[in-house]
Amino acid sequence: MSEQDLPTIAQIKAATDFLSQPDAHSKVVKISDKIAVKFGTQVPLLEAETMRFIAANSSVPVPKVLAAFSERETGMNFIVMELVQGRTLEDLMATLSAEEKLEISLQIKTAIDELRSIEASKFIGGLNRQPLNNAVFWVPEHDPAISGPFDTEEAMNEGMLKHLEQRTPAAYAQFLRGMMNSTLCGHETVLTHGDLQPKNIIVNRISSPDDKKGRYEVCLIDWESAAWYPEYWEFCTSTFGCRFRPEWLELATHILRQYPTEFLMMQVIFGIVYY
Repeated sequence: MSEQDLPTIAQIKAATDFLSQPDAHSKVVKISDKIAVKFGTQVPLLEAETMRFIAANSSVPVPKVLAAFSERETGMNFIVMELVQGRTLEDLMATLSAEEKLEISLQIKTAIDELRSIEASKFIGGLNRQPLNNAVFWVPEHDPAISGPFDTEEAMNEGMLKHLEQRTPAAYAQFLRGMMNSTLCGHETVLTHGDLQPKNIIVNRISSPDDKKGRYEVCLIDWESAAWYPEYWEFCTSTFGCRFRPEWLELATHILRQYPTEFLMMQVIFGIVYY
């Protein structure tokens, strides 16, 4: 696609066919049958770099990035992508049979397994040694001691503890220190989506409902939280709050390796950060 075929900033802002919630801080709009754009002041251009990196180093299904740029006057970032055909797994879940759910979950598992097999970094953080983009590590003014990148899992634990001390009595954070250091340790670092949820999985039917084989293809979207994390992170973030989403919980346990001890520890940490 040539530069002349790409939408202008004015066309993007004027678009009304929203693929996200219209009032979302990061908007996604459909420009044409071939192009979608994610934009906003909180859209990191690193997300575009990450998708390009994954596409260049694996066959993990990600949106194809056509362009990524900023508007200096507003501070908005724009990621222009090929439109991914299909509907979110969240929208489709209630209509799928057990056989269809299994087929789709196997495709997602294949994608995540390949993502995790991409050569490990020597740090915990985003592409090009960028900070982690997750509420557990977010502070108003960037602090590398909290947000990373981190050279070791122990340093990441210290970053979480330092952040927890801002949200809970210091004595309680110190109470958690020993538990964290004994459970969140000794893990491999793997490339992680970071927000693997049904809303971020596009499912497209590629054959008729009567065809019993190869009926669907999936694409993983919304890579803004992606980074190299300890291996347990994907399971813990993907299943946080799943007691209210039993259908996804069932699929997630087929897709992802389970880390029960780390899950329980992270439930405590997430509970402090999010509530």
